[in-house]
Amino acid sequence: MNDYDKIWHLCLDELEHSIDDQPEEKIIFDSYLRTASIVAIDNNIVTITHRFNMVIHNILKYSDQIETILSRLLSTNIALKVMSSDDYTKLQNNEVFESNINPELTFDNFVVGSSNQFAQNAALHVALNPGSTFNPLFIYSNPGLGKTHLLHAIGNFAYSKNSDLKIRYITSKEFVDEVVNSIKNKKSDELLSRYKKINILLIDDIQFLFNKDKSSEMFFHIFNDLIANNRQIVITSDKMPDELNGIEDRLISRFKSGLSYGIEPPNFDTARAILKKKIDNLENSQIQISDDVVDFMVTNYGRDIRNLEGALKRLFFVSIIYHADKINMDLALEAFKDDKVTISATKRELSSESILKTTAEYYNLLTSQVISKNKKRMLTIPREMGMYLMREQLDLTFVEIGLIYSGRDHSTVMKACKRVETKLKKDVEYKKALNQIKERLGVL
Repeated sequence: MNDYDKIWHLCLDELEHSIDDQPEEKIIFDSYLRTASIVAIDNNIVTITHRFNMVIHNILKYSDQIETILSRLLSTNIALKVMSSDDYTKLQNNEVFESNINPELTFDNFVVGSSNQFAQNAALHVALNPGSTFNPLFIYSNPGLGKTHLLHAIGNFAYSKNSDLKIRYITSKEFVDEVVNSIKNKKSDELLSRYKKINILLIDDIQFLFNKDKSSEMFFHIFNDLIANNRQIVITSDKMPDELNGIEDRLISRFKSGLSYGIEPPNFDTARAILKKKIDNLENSQIQISDDVVDFMVTNYGRDIRNLEGALKRLFFVSIIYHADKINMDLALEAFKDDKVTISATKRELSSESILKTTAEYYNLLTSQVISKNKKRMLTIPREMGMYLMREQLDLTFVEIGLIYSGRDHSTVMKACKRVETKLKKDVEYKKALNQIKERLGVL
């Protein structure tokens, strides 16, 4: 029994006492009022429905008494609205549904690279076929790598194919606020009912649902209902499902039942392509930025897209201050003089440290990440490339290289170097990336 049912039964139980000695009224009461339902409580208006339109006038005979009882039960002045179930359904289907979709974030302006191609492909698939195979879709990454962009892109693409779809984008923080307010205003059932009508639910940063029992319970019911009715759910998080602490195991299990993909930090080429697109999209795009400045920005700020956007805005602001229509390296260094930035990795003397740092920078990682014991897939390629280059360029032994990489066994380094040799023969993009690192090191 939901909250609305409980309120209605309490109201009817009290109302029944006033007609116990009136047999004819009792028949009407049992036939019509007991078979009616409260379906909504909104702005002090209680909506009651019955499946048969012809009996509405019988229920309205008791409207004054019902309003009095409900006003006392809900501690506010209540007005009554009575209609047939069909009329209520038609009214709900015609209501304005807020999607919160940003029309500017689409698949067309999402730059695809090796770091995000699987997540982008999965997002496009569910936008084409919502609720079919991959449900839910779970996308995870560090902040600023494009998760939110993909959520909005799904919504925009799905709308372009079917404008009748009910699509909603919401952050988990906003969802928690909705649940808290619905409980406070005794509208939990109404909130649940509204979400059950959604065709595609896009919920951002699910990790903020941590330790929110009421919100987790509500989301659990919404999740189950949408999945059971082949409605699409797409979730993002800064962690993989297994790493989410503070969320119920039953929710984690459901997240894992669908398709999960991570977005890794963009490599140099992808970050550069993203920056070039953002430059083209700026209102003041007629300002020219030299290629060495673009490379400088990617090297120092390309670890995440938001950071890159912030750096670009600062660069344009400085160009406005100096009335410059062309941005060169001198102006860039002036814009970022307070930051710890480097002009080029190629100026470093070749050493194990420079190889490690250059390789990490190319993949927008920290050196501490590359040498760590962490086994995340995103660290495998920069790690093995660094080992290979130290072996090739510095002729270090496998043991010496292993010590640099947090004391790894020499056999691990040997296997990594052989893996690189094999990939260089078969993978053109892999070879291109290694050669670009060599160029930065000044050895090619």
